[in-house]
Amino acid sequence: MGENNREQKQYFIETIAKFCDKCGNAYSINDLEIIQETSISSIIHFSCMNCKASHIATFLKPMGISNRMPVNTDVGVEEIKGVMAKEGVSTDEILDLYLFLKENTQIRV
Repeated sequence: MGENNREQKQYFIETIAKFCDKCGNAYSINDLEIIQETSISSIIHFSCMNCKASHIATFLKPMGISNRMPVNTDVGVEEIKGVMAKEGVSTDEILDLYLFLKENTQIRV
């Protein structure tokens, strides 16, 4: 892990969450994984080594504000990163799915 990455993780601990909300255990840089990074925001996964509670936080760099929410799932960090890396769904794809469901289901859509 590069020194810059370590410093960035330490910054997120000091700025977003120093302790686990569930058990109060102090976070270390090993408890964080940066899921996505852009020039204006970061998405960070916090995982408590003591109680295994997980949180995902978003950090808006220009404003210096963050939002954190608990994650109750068995989806791992690598899977979350994979989903975040995928491109969005187009409106044409949504329309195609709608028309398919409308034609192929008994339920009226």
